[in-house]
Amino acid sequence: MADTGPTYGDLLFVTDKDRCVGIETLLARCGVKVARAESGVQALSALDAEPWAVMVADAMLPDMDGVELTRAARAKRPGMFVILGSADPSEKLGDHAAMAGVAGIVHTPYEPDELLPLLCVVMQSRVWN
Repeated sequence: MADTGPTYGDLLFVTDKDRCVGIETLLARCGVKVARAESGVQALSALDAEPWAVMVADAMLPDMDGVELTRAARAKRPGMFVILGSADPSEKLGDHAAMAGVAGIVHTPYEPDELLPLLCVVMQSRVWN
């Protein structure tokens, strides 16, 4: 049977730093498929290659901002959930992110106690939809 879409747990991290190594390791131990892109362009290429279910991206990347990436990514994969990470999330970022379809914003550096509960909610909603 051919793969017709994302499976539970497919996760693409988009960050230009090693901020997510610990979380990647933890999720991989739980059987979650995790990959990383270091720029918006790499992320969009990864979305062309594979149907990721969830994307966690920095709000500021070397080549584009997270809201711009969210719009482009959701145009390719409308059902994909996006979580943005920001060192100092502003109300303006929150407003723009919400309009782009972001599921949530977390602080960076990425900490398991903040990111994992949101990932669990997002991934469970993918299973039940």
